[in-house]
Amino acid sequence: MSELATEIMPNPAPPAAVVVEDPRLAEDIAQHFDAEERRRLTVYDDARILVEHPEQIGEDVAIVSFHVMRNLAKVHLEALTEFCRRHKVVLLIRSQDFLDAVAYLELADGVVFQDATLHRLKDILTLSTAGYSILPSAAVMDIVTDRLRIDTIARLSPVELSILDQIRLAKTNRAIARSLSLTEANVKTKVRAILKALKFQNRTEAAVFAARQGESIRDIAKRRTEEVETDAEGAPLRH
Repeated sequence: MSELATEIMPNPAPPAAVVVEDPRLAEDIAQHFDAEERRRLTVYDDARILVEHPEQIGEDVAIVSFHVMRNLAKVHLEALTEFCRRHKVVLLIRSQDFLDAVAYLELADGVVFQDATLHRLKDILTLSTAGYSILPSAAVMDIVTDRLRIDTIARLSPVELSILDQIRLAKTNRAIARSLSLTEANVKTKVRAILKALKFQNRTEAAVFAARQGESIRDIAKRRTEEVETDAEGAPLRH
């Protein structure tokens, strides 16, 4: 830890707004502060205050859950962006939601995983208030998102895995269909399903990921094919 961080850490946690979807989560957050610090936490029951009455948020830093931020962004993205520009925001997410939350990281000054690093919340609040952005580096984000996606692709079918591997080569749907003896419409449907399952914004993101993790994808595809063949061999005959 740097000397600067060491100097900052002993200070009491700053006044903070808490905007989460579940009162029990707000209680969990409060448990990580001492009695005096809890008096400086303000829990706002209605998340719309962030976009409809931001002037009523007097705290410099806000703890906002991913669930709240995502729902507000659907209909109030401009107002939410303005709130995040004027306030320090610490995004609270679960590890399993990290892929979905990546698009919202640019609105936040810090990230806390409620199932892993909630005990660091005070430190991150203090540093965020002091003007330091506590976010995963690009390299760490690539590692984390790739790991989560690799876990997910194990659930894709062998055909979907083959399509993903060919997306890596920048092949068109027509070329992929011809290569795998599928219809172009079928490939188009499966590509959409792949992008949705792996949380890709577009085909280019999928191609970059597939190029980076090509060997893993092919290994998983081989295992999935063997599993399907084994199931077929062991299945009872149908008349």
